[in-house]
Amino acid sequence: MRTWDARLLRMTVASVLAGAMIGVVGGAFRWCLAQAERQRDAMVVWSHGRPFLGWIVPVVVALIAVAVARYLVLRFAPEAAGSGIHRVEAIMAGQVEPGSNAILPVKFFGGLLSIGSGMALGREGPTVQMGATIGHIIATWFVREKDDRRLVLAAGAGAGLAVAFNAPVGGSVFVFEELTTSFTPWLLVATLSAATFAVAVMRWMIGNQYVFFVLPGSAPSGVIESYFLMLGGLLGVAGAAYNALSLWLLDLTEKLSKYPAVARAAFIGAVVGLVAFFAPALVGSGDTLTQSILSNKLPLHALGMVFVIRFVLGPWSYAAETPGGMFAPLLLLGAAFGGLFGGLVQHFASALGVPVVEFAIVGMVALFAASVRAPLTGIVLAIEMTGRGDLTLQMLAAALGAMLVAMLLKSPPIYQSLRERMLVQEGRRVAASGEVAAEATR
Repeated sequence: MRTWDARLLRMTVASVLAGAMIGVVGGAFRWCLAQAERQRDAMVVWSHGRPFLGWIVPVVVALIAVAVARYLVLRFAPEAAGSGIHRVEAIMAGQVEPGSNAILPVKFFGGLLSIGSGMALGREGPTVQMGATIGHIIATWFVREKDDRRLVLAAGAGAGLAVAFNAPVGGSVFVFEELTTSFTPWLLVATLSAATFAVAVMRWMIGNQYVFFVLPGSAPSGVIESYFLMLGGLLGVAGAAYNALSLWLLDLTEKLSKYPAVARAAFIGAVVGLVAFFAPALVGSGDTLTQSILSNKLPLHALGMVFVIRFVLGPWSYAAETPGGMFAPLLLLGAAFGGLFGGLVQHFASALGVPVVEFAIVGMVALFAASVRAPLTGIVLAIEMTGRGDLTLQMLAAALGAMLVAMLLKSPPIYQSLRERMLVQEGRRVAASGEVAAEATR
């Protein structure tokens, strides 16, 4: 009995320490990223004051920043490419081993360069993988059993998501629903320990505010749920298309292997830099734009434009394989489509009296459910980011419609597809290295 108590104590201590460190790293990452985005906006304003040649500045800056971010990945930690969540899932499934500790600095600085320069990527991918890496490092110091080390790693990943969105419950649910698809007392202890201390430290560093400010309300019930179910069904189609486009662009860039990977990433960054010059609000993680949508500041035609441009810009940015996540871009897209749908409903069925903002919030959940296939995580994240717990029934209805349509379209969850793609690529690399070794011995 004492052995089991000591084992549980070691795992708990490791989770607490990992959470506190994740709070420091994640809080610093969020603060630095906010500063980088302010500098990018100031640069764009400055470049507009230089006619004819001003547009070159954001293009060159983004080109260099994305090229450096890609180089850091290739040179020091190939495991840090992209979101990283799919790799954490593969670790939890026992398909790959945890990567090198170099993931931590590469994800931090590569993410700052990539997202800060305007790539349409989210901060949650880097914080999740950094959290998993920190959890692995701390676990090797305190935990003896391999299974317990894996629990601390998962708890660290969840704490990373919790820090990214100031959502401790959402980060915890993410561990159970998406990373491990299990719920055990030991995993619960590790996850709650890491998330609690991570968010507490992050709030001490940068404050405690909702990610999005939304006016309180009380959603009506009854027949209105059918409209949210319809919204979910439409976003199920959009989610399936978004996943397909993301994978297609990744495959396309891989086929262009005659060009160096850094050059391919630099070209993608240059295009994003050009978009930043003409429409600075459309680049980056998109939090500011999402806030504008949730404040009902954009007309219907602007919502449509945001949805179309970001629908392409997100997968385009992810194809560079620099550090950056997919959650935040999905939330923006869902909010834009939900707001557009809500505006149309309000125009043709004004008697329902449902504010456009409520459709936007529910749209965030629906697209997340369609693409990631983790509806409970999406619902809890949306509630913690907006404070609109009164919309839970509408969120459930939309998530149901989105998941059902996406599944009928045979669209697999995006991280499952990315994980399978990663395993195939790593299998090819292992086979190629084996052939080279065999050739050398002849």
